[in-house]
Amino acid sequence: MKLMKLASLLPLSLSLCLSMPALAAGSNCSNKDIACVTGGIGSTEREELQQQAGQYNLWLRTAANKSGAYLADIKVIVRDDKTKAVLLTTTLDGPWLFLNLPEGRYEVETQYHDKTKRSDQIVKKITEIKKGSQRQMMMYFEASNVGELNYQPAQ
Repeated sequence: MKLMKLASLLPLSLSLCLSMPALAAGSNCSNKDIACVTGGIGSTEREELQQQAGQYNLWLRTAANKSGAYLADIKVIVRDDKTKAVLLTTTLDGPWLFLNLPEGRYEVETQYHDKTKRSDQIVKKITEIKKGSQRQMMMYFEASNVGELNYQPAQ
């Protein structure tokens, strides 16, 4: 009897699994107006994010100026370039951010906090999104603490 009940639930559970969308790589940072995903930690996640790239029209990457090492934990503010209205504020979970913006001209501000120097750096760029186009934007920072190991052996 129990086996019959379990067997009757199988088609329902299978249809639920098939109707659910696959989990996407990265972290969703969308708001009500702008779809976005952030991530890119590790080659597997970067490959998965690149497969989703066609769904977005702006790809932002962050890196250290000298070494080219990717940076995460960067604050990003997207503003309408004309009105300066803030459309999105997020903090990157990895070095990549994919955005789907409406047509228009935008100011993208990125803020990096260098923990070693205890200083903040701000990089701003302007981009124009046109229908059917995809843009890439690279933000570089003077990052003194990239690649450092703060290992202290036990005494």
